[in-house]
Amino acid sequence: MLKVQPINTKNQWIRVHQPDDQDRKQLVDEFEVTTEMLNYAIDPDERARVESDDNANITLLIFDVFVADMNSSKPQTAPIGIMFTANNLITFTNEQTKFVTDLISQQIDRKDRDIEQTEAVDIVLPVLYQLATAYFAPIRSADRQRLKIQQSLEKRTERSAIASFMNLETGLVYIVTSLNTDSALLQELRRRSSNLSQPQLELLDDVIIEAKQGLEMAQTTSDIIERVSNAYSKVLDSNLNNTMRFLTVYSIILTVPAIVFGFFGQNVHLPFTKSPIGWELTLIVTLVLIIITSWLLLGRGFKRK
Repeated sequence: MLKVQPINTKNQWIRVHQPDDQDRKQLVDEFEVTTEMLNYAIDPDERARVESDDNANITLLIFDVFVADMNSSKPQTAPIGIMFTANNLITFTNEQTKFVTDLISQQIDRKDRDIEQTEAVDIVLPVLYQLATAYFAPIRSADRQRLKIQQSLEKRTERSAIASFMNLETGLVYIVTSLNTDSALLQELRRRSSNLSQPQLELLDDVIIEAKQGLEMAQTTSDIIERVSNAYSKVLDSNLNNTMRFLTVYSIILTVPAIVFGFFGQNVHLPFTKSPIGWELTLIVTLVLIIITSWLLLGRGFKRK
C-alpha cells in the first residue's frame, strides 16, 4: 500500500506499507527511488545502518524499533526504512512497525513550527528520539521481572525460574543488538551530516545520547540477569548433587542386609545354624555392618559439603 501526503510546497511524505509489485514500480517510476535502495528498504532482515546513493541523491536509514510482543521467544525488534530523496520523505513499514507512521503524522501536524520551513529531517529526528527512548520501558520491565523472580527464589528455588530468566535474556539480546546497531547508525549519520543546521545537529546528538543510554541500561540489565541465572543454576546443580549423593549412600547401605541375608540363606555350613539365637545374631551382624558402612560413607568419603 502506498499513500502520498504533502508536507509543504517543497516536500511530500510517501507512506509505503508492505508494498506489492505495482507499488514498487510506482516508487521507481515516480518518486526518485532506485531498485537497489528499494530492495534494502523493504528487506525485513536488513540490519540497522545508513546507506546512500550520491548519484540518485538518496539517503536510506534502516532503524531498529522496539516491537511489543507477548511471546518473548520472538524477536522484540524490527527494522523500518526511512528514505530521503531530493523532494520526498519515504517510510517503509510492515504490520509490526506501522505505528511509526502515527509518530510521523504527529510531527507533520505540529502547530508550533513553520511548516513551510520544515525539512524532512526536522520531522524524522524527533521520531528517532521517540523510538530510541521507547526501549527504556521494556528494559525497566525486564529488570522488575528479574527482581520479582529473584525475590521468589530467595524463598524457594524452582527450575521454572531458570526458564523465566531465559525468556528475559532472549528478549534483551534483541534489544541490546538493536540498540548497538542503532547507535552505530546514528553516529555514522552524525559524521555525514555536514549540511545540517545547528538545531538539527543538537537534536541528533540528543538522539545519540538516548540510544547510548538505552544500550548501557540494556547491557547492565542483561548482565545482572545472566549472573543471577547462573547463580541459581549452580544452586540447582548443587541440590541435585546432594540428592544423588544421598541416594548413592543409602543405596549402598541398603545392600548390606541383602548381602548378609543372602549369604546365610545358602545351603552350606554356616555359623549360628545350631544356635537358638542364630536369627538374632544374624541381625546383630547386619546392624554392625550397616553402622560401619554408614560411618565409612557418611563420616568420610561421602560427607556432604
